[in-house]
Amino acid sequence: MQLKHFKYTLLISSILALSACSAPGHKGQDEAAAAADAISGAQTSGVGDSSNFGDQAGGPGQSLAKRTYYFDYDNSQIHDQDKPAISANADYLIAHATARIILEGHTDPRGSREYNVALGERRANAVADFMKEKGVSPEQIRVVSYGAQRLAAPGRTESDYRLDRRVVLVYSKK
Repeated sequence: MQLKHFKYTLLISSILALSACSAPGHKGQDEAAAAADAISGAQTSGVGDSSNFGDQAGGPGQSLAKRTYYFDYDNSQIHDQDKPAISANADYLIAHATARIILEGHTDPRGSREYNVALGERRANAVADFMKEKGVSPEQIRVVSYGAQRLAAPGRTESDYRLDRRVVLVYSKK
């Protein structure tokens, strides 16, 4: 039991440290998104610090850093506040034809396994369709649904469920 408490304390400390290290001017990702990214362990590559593309993708506030998009309960509609970040990533993909992404769809644990996998896929496809409408080649996008298999938050509260209902954009190597 003490080891479990230690792990939980370490996780919370890591999340707090990550949120404390955020630079001023990067307001596109709130603490919940940072926590979900930290917990999910999603690894990204392909967009380095040397890229100036974020500046070209629409000016200040546009960031390629925001790669986790949250959804309402039992819904696959993209929130308006996520569209600028998705568009910035789409612009990057259009400018870098060899770049590839994986859109990972996730759900909270409520519902059957089959339903959750289908809902996660609908969410990931909603982001994929939005990017394709912007001009991203379908060959650059891969959709995967994990349903409720990879929860962002271990608890069973509504705030935990909100973190679970997401699509994570992961830059991948061919």
